Amino acid sequence: MAETLKKDLYFDKTIPDHETFLNANDFINAKILRDSIELGDDINEVIDDSAMYNKNRFEGDIVNNGLTSRSIKSFMGEQNFTKTIGVMRNAVRQTYLKWSDGRIPYTISSQYSSFSRSKIAEAIEEYRKLTCIDFAPKSAADVDYIHIVPDDGCYSLVGRVGGKQPVSLGDGCIQKGIIIHELMHSVGFFHEQSRSDRDEYINIKWENVEAGLQDQFEKYDLKMIDHLDTKYDYGSVMHYASTAFSKNGKITIEPRKKGVEIGQRVGFSPLDLYKINKLYNCPQLVKPPTDEISEEVIETTTTKFKKISKKPIRQEVEVDSNEEVIDNSIVDEDKENIENSDKYNKRFSKKKGSISSGEVNISGIDTESGEDDNNHNESNERMSKLTKLKTKLCKDKRRDCKFLAENNHCQIKISKKFMKDNCSKSCGLCKMIKESVDYEDDNNCKDSRSWCGKWADSGMCQQAMFREYMKEKCPKSCDFC
Repeated sequence: MAETLKKDLYFDKTIPDHETFLNANDFINAKILRDSIELGDDINEVIDDSAMYNKNRFEGDIVNNGLTSRSIKSFMGEQNFTKTIGVMRNAVRQTYLKWSDGRIPYTISSQYSSFSRSKIAEAIEEYRKLTCIDFAPKSAADVDYIHIVPDDGCYSLVGRVGGKQPVSLGDGCIQKGIIIHELMHSVGFFHEQSRSDRDEYINIKWENVEAGLQDQFEKYDLKMIDHLDTKYDYGSVMHYASTAFSKNGKITIEPRKKGVEIGQRVGFSPLDLYKINKLYNCPQLVKPPTDEISEEVIETTTTKFKKISKKPIRQEVEVDSNEEVIDNSIVDEDKENIENSDKYNKRFSKKKGSISSGEVNISGIDTESGEDDNNHNESNERMSKLTKLKTKLCKDKRRDCKFLAENNHCQIKISKKFMKDNCSKSCGLCKMIKESVDYEDDNNCKDSRSWCGKWADSGMCQQAMFREYMKEKCPKSCDFC
């Protein structure tokens, strides 16, 4: 793996900066990196976020033109926009600063190494799995987009500002948590310690702050920042570290709550996710996470799904209680050489018939003439449900499948397995069922939200934090009924 993913060269600025996109290989490499970390391989260096604290930038890593602690009131709408648009919600509630439908077109510099591209892919995959934010390859029609480039340190603009806007991931920035942090600025969020109520939760040690940088610790009242009805989040990936802008290496931010840590750069906190999904009207929990949960960090390196309904869900089949069902668990295709393994779908075996990776084998079902009518009807019913499930499984699991397929990743040897598991529909790999097979939808099985299909396709039905919400609002799209 060391030969494939070099970490000693993050980018090469002697190469012209062309706009490219992440491809299937980048996401495959991201998974290899993730698996290696799980196995204890020391691929990642010790996290160091010092590159995020540039004294010449607003709050260290924000580069909106002319934005300072004195001009932020105008930027955030306190003066001209409050009456017509409303206050900010922890960042950008103004329509012109939010990305339409949560879609953020992007390009990535050709100067990045394979290792850096895989780390950026890993961070973008976190957004795809846990939010409705869609970092989509820029199309010819997109005028506003972000360009990820290895410029001077780490920085971003807050929200959608128009045109080509840079997200710099330079020296010291190729770490998943830092990438997530900078992209969250692009989504529309400022730093956590800028909240108006921050003094109830932290103490600023002004005596340790570098001279002239006191304005990097400004806070902004509720006319400018709405906290989205959430508690202060010590665990936010958007929180300053304890020694930010220190002149002597001593702490500049001291949590009032004993034993908590601030400035983590591992990944999203539950409250980070809640706020993103609330800002963009994505599916979410009815209530925000509690204080105890908010100090945790979402770990998404492995995800296990459990059965929550007696009726078929995306990767389950309904069976009689006296039939034997074997849960073979999720098998990692990169660790086990099993052709039909699928990280998104569990493999279930029936005593007489099986379903694996969307393919149905019904050769073992007994249809001899001696079978009574009731058993025959039950068998036909099971076959109908299996066929319906097969159709449901024959769909793309990623929003960029069409783009990847158009760029021939279905045929490239190194990415063929990845595309089979994630983009079977776009690659034309599904064995379509006969048109004569028909079923009747349950009249009570209806979605109550127009966007249910989109969020089901993005994986929200299986994510623990959204499951109850999706079960209530989108039972049909999620196959809960």
